[in-house]
Amino acid sequence: MRTVIFLLAFATATFLASLAVPILVGLAHGETERVARLAVLAATGAFVSVVTMAASFGYRHVLTPDRLILSMVFVWLVLSLIGSVPFMLVAGLPFDAALFESVSGLTTTGATTFGLREALPQSVIFWRLQLEWIGGFLTLASLFLVLSPLAIGGLPRRAMAAEFNLDKNGARDAGIEHLWRYLPLLAYYLAASVVVFFLFVASGADSLGAAQLTMTSISTGGFNPYDTDLGARHGLPTLLVMGSVLMISATSLFWQRYDLFNPLRVVWQNREARWVVLVVAVMTALYVLAFRNVGAGSGTGGIGAVLVDSYFAAASVVATSGHETRPGVIALLPEIFVFSVALVGAAVFSTASGLKVHRLGAMLIQSFRELSLLIYPSSVIPMRIAKAEYDERSIVESWPVMLLLLMVTAVSVFMLASGQGSFEAALLSGVALMINAGPLYEAYVPAVADPELWPGFRDFSGFERLAACIVMLLGRLEFVAVFAILNFKYWLSR
Repeated sequence: MRTVIFLLAFATATFLASLAVPILVGLAHGETERVARLAVLAATGAFVSVVTMAASFGYRHVLTPDRLILSMVFVWLVLSLIGSVPFMLVAGLPFDAALFESVSGLTTTGATTFGLREALPQSVIFWRLQLEWIGGFLTLASLFLVLSPLAIGGLPRRAMAAEFNLDKNGARDAGIEHLWRYLPLLAYYLAASVVVFFLFVASGADSLGAAQLTMTSISTGGFNPYDTDLGARHGLPTLLVMGSVLMISATSLFWQRYDLFNPLRVVWQNREARWVVLVVAVMTALYVLAFRNVGAGSGTGGIGAVLVDSYFAAASVVATSGHETRPGVIALLPEIFVFSVALVGAAVFSTASGLKVHRLGAMLIQSFRELSLLIYPSSVIPMRIAKAEYDERSIVESWPVMLLLLMVTAVSVFMLASGQGSFEAALLSGVALMINAGPLYEAYVPAVADPELWPGFRDFSGFERLAACIVMLLGRLEFVAVFAILNFKYWLSR
């Protein structure tokens, strides 16, 4: 466990050091007392984490698959707990609400218990958005540096995901080596964030607004820092940029070595990215038709506003973000269709949640093979769909992920249905939390709904919030990896 503690202490120290940015934002807005509390928290926590790391110096850390998975799961759990402390210290939230906000931020779910958000301290709002940005990086790091090298849950191996050293007799420190592998990915993430920030500034957003939109869009998060809708705060160019960032993030194009320079070439070469773009295009057309059916297009903004709203909503659903330019846009399409698209999700190496397009293709291959073998028992059936090749491991391991997703969703709906609200509300909220797209549930809440029948996230009880935290974490992490560490035989053998 020494290696796990070392990696966890490093992640905690870095996480607490990132509080410096909300502290600076708070100082700029005159929040002196609140900033002092955050500074004490950051300094004390970082000191304890650094001391914990220093205590393990002199020991050679050896990485094994079980230690790497344990480190990943513990980092998500511990950072979720630490991330809730600023909400309690500054915003005065109770523990269950603060933990809900922290987990929702790190998992980029976007669900919130906040009422009047613009009345909250700016340091709190910025920390809530920064949690989504950090959660986006944690998602990519988990995919590229833990899950893909171990080929968990049918994930394809990628060259960017370097293999870790399993030689227990080697002289190199595998723990230190593993930390160095995060730097290139962090550099790409920061570079993409800077590019997106300047795009928002060029589109007309102010610097603080551009930073806020950058953090929530590049991580495909769903938290709206304003009490009003995005369309009332930003113009069509800004919304167009945000919709494009959501779509590109859903294709994982940001996270390749040359994507920032020639993204069109990658779209052409990456079949999964082409499917994501195609789905966004089809949904955009459907939203345009829906607008036409309700007689929109002749009001303020005309057809241009309709196209931007439709494109934004389509990209938001596919990216499992849930943002919408104004209330009622996403709900123009039936919830069964919208939630089905969001349940599939986007590219497998993106910050979007859901089953992912790669796994859906693998399961379709298996289904076609079994149907064909019933008719032609001796036939040799190629393992590809739309010219995309699949190996046997990806096909076989995709089904347990689908099964666990449905099981956890069913359990979440059962837990949420035990409180207030109708079964339909529990079903939509459970699925929305599972696919880390909280605003999708709020998009379908009736305008005159009774909280007893359609409770908002702020109306959840303490038990429902804690259950929602578990569901959001399971939805963000790979189910196979999480359930693997719950193996009692493994822990009894330690």
